[in-house]
Amino acid sequence: CLAGGSRGGLSSMLLSLARLFFSSVLICAAGLCKETGFVFFGLLAGWEILRCVTGGASWGRWFRVTLVLAIGAMSCSLRFWYTTGTAIERMDPFSNPIAAESNFTTRVLSYSLVHGIYAKLMVWPVFLCYDYSLDAVPLVQTWEDVRLLLPC
Repeated sequence: CLAGGSRGGLSSMLLSLARLFFSSVLICAAGLCKETGFVFFGLLAGWEILRCVTGGASWGRWFRVTLVLAIGAMSCSLRFWYTTGTAIERMDPFSNPIAAESNFTTRVLSYSLVHGIYAKLMVWPVFLCYDYSLDAVPLVQTWEDVRLLLPC
């Protein structure tokens, strides 16, 4: 169990929080290596929620869920602040056509497709690409584009 249990009193609770802190540090390190590493905060929170649902909810488990979500939101906010968001100065369309796209709807739909591909790769890692440069993931122009259903 990654976050530990809270059945043995104060020492067990401190051990549980230490494990949770260590897990959060590892997730932050993964997020600094690649942005998708921050996804594991959601997975850890989901694991804790699943434990609450199946094993009986206690205040300690809900506290850990809240703590994981708070640490995840704080680390993502710090990363967003440090890198000044997702806008990159001097971005050319050949390096990242999605970021260079001027139409907001096209950017949102294209990023949705990319994140859907990431989710699919987490479950079925058959095609891993190190670079999404020009036309590696073609832009999604409309909601009717069937590629948005591909990750499902």
